[in-house]
Amino acid sequence: MIKDLRFVTPESEGLSSKHILKFIQLMERRKVNLHSFMIVRRGNIIAEGYVKPFDVNSKKRFYSTSKTIVSLAIGKLIGAGKIALNDTLLSYFPEYKHEGMEKWLKETTIEDALKMAVAVRTNTYGEKEYPNWVSTFFTHPYRSQCTKPSGTVFSYNTSATFMLCALIERVTGKTFLEYLRPEFDKIGVDKDIWCVQSPDGYAWGGSGVIATMRDFAKIGELLLYKGNIGGEQLVPREYMEKATSKQISNVMNGHYSELKSCGYGYQIWINEKGYSMYGLGGQFVYCFPNEEFMFVCNGDIPGEAEDYVYDCVRGVLYDNLQNMALDADKGNYLLLQEKLANLSFIKGVGEKHSVFEKEINGKTYRLKENDMGWKWLRFDFTGERGTLTYENARGVKQIPFGCGECIRANFPETHYYDKTVFSPSNRAFDSLFIAEWTEERKILLRAYIIDDNFANLHMTFGFKGKEVGCAFYARAEWCLEDYQGFAGGVQE
Repeated sequence: MIKDLRFVTPESEGLSSKHILKFIQLMERRKVNLHSFMIVRRGNIIAEGYVKPFDVNSKKRFYSTSKTIVSLAIGKLIGAGKIALNDTLLSYFPEYKHEGMEKWLKETTIEDALKMAVAVRTNTYGEKEYPNWVSTFFTHPYRSQCTKPSGTVFSYNTSATFMLCALIERVTGKTFLEYLRPEFDKIGVDKDIWCVQSPDGYAWGGSGVIATMRDFAKIGELLLYKGNIGGEQLVPREYMEKATSKQISNVMNGHYSELKSCGYGYQIWINEKGYSMYGLGGQFVYCFPNEEFMFVCNGDIPGEAEDYVYDCVRGVLYDNLQNMALDADKGNYLLLQEKLANLSFIKGVGEKHSVFEKEINGKTYRLKENDMGWKWLRFDFTGERGTLTYENARGVKQIPFGCGECIRANFPETHYYDKTVFSPSNRAFDSLFIAEWTEERKILLRAYIIDDNFANLHMTFGFKGKEVGCAFYARAEWCLEDYQGFAGGVQE
């Protein structure tokens, strides 16, 4: 069990160290930011690595991989005879039944929610003026409108998962994490694991679990062995067999992905050789049960690279597994250990410096009215450090950065949420900042929030004569909305 933290050589479990080295090299070549990863076979850890400043104690938000944990709690409830797959969601929330409620919504079952086949068209929550998320599922003036009979087609919908969280709390009086605590204790999940709350006070299990990577690996092992750990069936086997097998097709368009097009179980993605927990931007647990093999990672990965990570795990690691121990390879094993101990944040998308730095150093640019509400900006450079200063609707802000190297500082805003959605944290988030010149007159400043919320922001500034053009792109969930768009201005 991962709980025992048994570390062995990859060769003893039938995988060459050179293949793990190759996997790391492929991630670096593609500029894939894996913050941490673990490779496990037969309960033994054969590789574990953390990119600085992350370590074994770092807690990260695992976004939609949280959904699978909700499914485990539902399976336990079913095994206890407290609910059934064909129960309707409405039967647990009868107070929201109203005249004119559509038949398809009334008929939506627990199983429909588990396999992402509810009747509503989209997530029903998301607007601050509708803070009762349970209510929105049944009564929102347009988001709860039904576009299809429940149970018919796959349509990824985090509201479905949220309703399962609310159902668990209504039936048990506990959050899904609290309800699973006896099982978590048996597999060694830390008691500090927690979940972001919805505005109406329910655990937001669709996206909000925060824990260490090792905790997620332990939960992943529970999934890998279909609820059975050490000979004890912690989650009913019948449920786990269904949960980890195709319950509905998710081939929806012309794009085929072994990661996301092989079917969907109960809040679990089905692959050609197994199944996965899958979360926004690089929170993955890939399970290959026929080889008792598992890959776990968290990171900050653009959507177009998510398939690439899986393909490399499949092609470089899984496909090279042997059923017997390999001869010791001390040379490559030592190289691997050195590499794992010195993993670094992805850089090298541009140059550390440009001769143009002196042309803009300390100069203020007055901006036209723009999407972000920025009034002006200024870059100041001192050796290997720099500062971007600007004024927006909340006042004068500063972002420090390293030139070609990450530095750690706080993101200069305090109005984003952490513990409860839409409730301001009133604190600045822990972040990493790095700037590189992608052209002689173009600088890219990257900000990575690595806090309870985690997000990334790419800010490009291009200079022409006395003018500047700005393009901001953020990847986040209800965070950094006010840091997206375009701007331009002229030097004062």
